[in-house]
Amino acid sequence: MITIKIKQPLDDSMGASFRVLTDFLQQINNAENENEFIFDLKEVNFAFPFFLLPVASIINYKKQSGIKVNIELNTNIREYFSYLLFPEGLNSLNNSLWRDKLKTFSFKTYLPICVIPTRTVSSTEREQLLTVFSKILNNQLNLTGNIVSVLSYLLTETIDNITDHANVDNGWLMVQNYPQKGFLDICIVDTGKGILQTYKDFGFTEIDTDIKAMQNAINGRSTKDMKERGFGISTTRRMLVEGLKGKYFLFSGSAFYVWTSQNETITNIQNSFKWKGTMLALRIPKNIPDNFKLYSYLE
Repeated sequence: MITIKIKQPLDDSMGASFRVLTDFLQQINNAENENEFIFDLKEVNFAFPFFLLPVASIINYKKQSGIKVNIELNTNIREYFSYLLFPEGLNSLNNSLWRDKLKTFSFKTYLPICVIPTRTVSSTEREQLLTVFSKILNNQLNLTGNIVSVLSYLLTETIDNITDHANVDNGWLMVQNYPQKGFLDICIVDTGKGILQTYKDFGFTEIDTDIKAMQNAINGRSTKDMKERGFGISTTRRMLVEGLKGKYFLFSGSAFYVWTSQNETITNIQNSFKWKGTMLALRIPKNIPDNFKLYSYLE
């Protein structure tokens, strides 16, 4: 039995969560062949989506692979984590009352871990799920105007990417609102084939590393023969950072990309830290610039 120890991020910055996540991933990747795990979260006392959602998705991935998993929590946050539905999440496929359950979060500062079905449901059902998400986020933030459409677009585009490219049964979503700090965090992950393998599957043999795949994806290179939305990454990142002055983080394989108003970098990391699939973290300011125009960013 292997113990995986998950630390508490030092603050609410994206960097702090990413440092905890990479430490977690190194432990997981070094124990790839183990068949029994203890996930020790006793140090964790607040759920930052940018590390907790990837942790939850890995725990569920291990369980679905037939691996025995035990979870250890600090007694002071057991009730809190139960509200977050950690680690299983809310799944519309096995909970006929999922709409009513989600509505209980309408005026809270977070959405729990939610399973986003992909291959096993119709596009209509998935659209219903996203509509409920959007309405609840609007209630939480008391939003009006352009930002309502922006949130709906960002969620829809990202979930479409998982559906089209990840080759898995579901993705995962989690949201945390920071009213006093003036921003909203959205994290969406999958444990699918990742960006590099998607390009390979479409015959892009010259794209042979995670870093090359990331560079092509963020610059809008489509996997289709005709010009289409492709990954949708080019549009969503420009809308978020250039238009809303938010922050964008994308992680797949051994490459991650960060773009903020102060910094834009693509980084290649060691394989021991790599993410199997794709992780997207969005930090959206509550107050958007007066001159923001949604349709100027749509392809």
